[in-house]
Amino acid sequence: MPGAIIHLITGSVLYLIGRVSFRSFFKDNQKLKKNLLLAAVCIMFSLLPDFFLGLYYLTHLEPASVLMPYQAFTHLQLTPIAIGVLIPIILLDAKRRPIWIMGTTALVLHIIMDLYIIETNYLW
Repeated sequence: MPGAIIHLITGSVLYLIGRVSFRSFFKDNQKLKKNLLLAAVCIMFSLLPDFFLGLYYLTHLEPASVLMPYQAFTHLQLTPIAIGVLIPIILLDAKRRPIWIMGTTALVLHIIMDLYIIETNYLW
């Protein structure tokens, strides 16, 4: 599993890809609001499955042995459920469809990165 910086870079790159890919989505009077929402969704969804891991590294309130089952649960159970919930939202919410598409892409890419990139430490 790669570290936090790699996930932040991935979220930022996905924001740029979404910004370029859905250019027509950002052409109305709420351009700044939509840009901020897209950036927040891309970055948040690229970090979301590692919430408990981040909580452990930031606070050290609980030992890792207590939080790691929750970490595994969010990866193995809640992430597919979240993707399953996002797909109907993508189909039904045509107004914000590009934002939800990029959020789902961030979640899927997070899982792919965790499967194929070897962890070196928390930051990298």
